[in-house]
Amino acid sequence: MHKKGYRISILCKIAGISRATFYYQKDNTRKTDKDLETLEIIKMLPEKQLRYAGAKVKAHYLNLLFGIKMNHKRILRVSNLYGIHVENRVRRFPKGYYQTLKENEANLPKNILNRDFSADKPLQKLVTDISYFKIKNGWLFLSAVMDLFNNEILTFRMSNHADTELAVDTINSLCDKYNISNTLIHSDQGNTYKASEYRKLLEEKGFIQSMSRVGNCWDNACMEHFFGTLKAESGYYNVSRHGLLSYQMMKELITDFIQFYNKDRIQKKLGWKSPKTFSLKCA
Repeated sequence: MHKKGYRISILCKIAGISRATFYYQKDNTRKTDKDLETLEIIKMLPEKQLRYAGAKVKAHYLNLLFGIKMNHKRILRVSNLYGIHVENRVRRFPKGYYQTLKENEANLPKNILNRDFSADKPLQKLVTDISYFKIKNGWLFLSAVMDLFNNEILTFRMSNHADTELAVDTINSLCDKYNISNTLIHSDQGNTYKASEYRKLLEEKGFIQSMSRVGNCWDNACMEHFFGTLKAESGYYNVSRHGLLSYQMMKELITDFIQFYNKDRIQKKLGWKSPKTFSLKCA
């Protein structure tokens, strides 16, 4: 019963609310007052502790400096409620990096290719990698797939980010053009290629995944050689010395060279023929 003699149930009926709502709001007001008291206590901390210390560390500081014992969960809730956010260090690696590393470390693909860069037929052995190009507003990343049968670049994709999405997009592009069946695809042990999304896609599309040994660029020498050739012969190095290109201009430079490389650039390995000409001869 209310202190003036009116029953709570009658007052709730007049106000059009349930008794549960009344008591919830009554208790919630008390909780708000308690939260404000907690907030004032938290603000007693020096600025450095307030800005950079996490909730558990704040709890220790309150006990150490003022003899106040407070649960860190309450500190975290009140801090979030009133916008006291900790200025954390910038994340060095992408979200999920360490988890992905842990999940895949035990069952990474072996080096099945084992530096055997020869192939008897198309789509038998493929190699892939990502390289970077300096542009005006950052970097352009090129993801490419080479067929070891004739060293042809079967597909390529470009992006501002060297992430799993770029690698996945490259594989989807390849599968849109060619029928894949038990095709070996080799890469280094970059986090992009160890990502569960990428590995699952390879399995679904019928690839056999192979990976270089840790820190051994020679295990993927064909792709490394191609990227070196591209940067040297496309004019990229000259461009870098005399003024950087925009993303679109660099994209056109790379696309033009890859088309030239596949169609017209002759190679000793192919009997002084270009990749496309070599394929026509073997067809």
